[in-house]
Amino acid sequence: MTSNEEQFIGILNVLSESVRFRILSLIASRGEITAKDILSEFDFTQPTLSHHMACLTGAGLVNVERKGRFAYYSVNKDTIDLVASGIAALKSEPEKNIKEKAVSADDVKEPKKSRKKKKKDKNKKKKKT
Repeated sequence: MTSNEEQFIGILNVLSESVRFRILSLIASRGEITAKDILSEFDFTQPTLSHHMACLTGAGLVNVERKGRFAYYSVNKDTIDLVASGIAALKSEPEKNIKEKAVSADDVKEPKKSRKKKKKDKNKKKKKT
């Protein structure tokens, strides 16, 4: 696994927590926001917010800039681009060779083994009667 893939998976893991995703959405909608403003939108304590912000900043999703006594949070657009490109890669067309080799369900024949089994079952039924 490449380091970009590991980073991508780590970011998705952080965002899998719905509260963190909602915090990130709030920050994105405001451009820049303080912890106090984030807290006013949620029903949890400051230590809980600190934990979530540490996860978001640690994953590189959020930038923090200290101005005096306040910390201002903003979205890290480079990390968002990384996530977007990772998701977009999942939509990409499969390689042509793989596409040509694909087999439809109609092309698959029933295995001979199962046909023999059916014949045996019929013989068992005849013997019992």
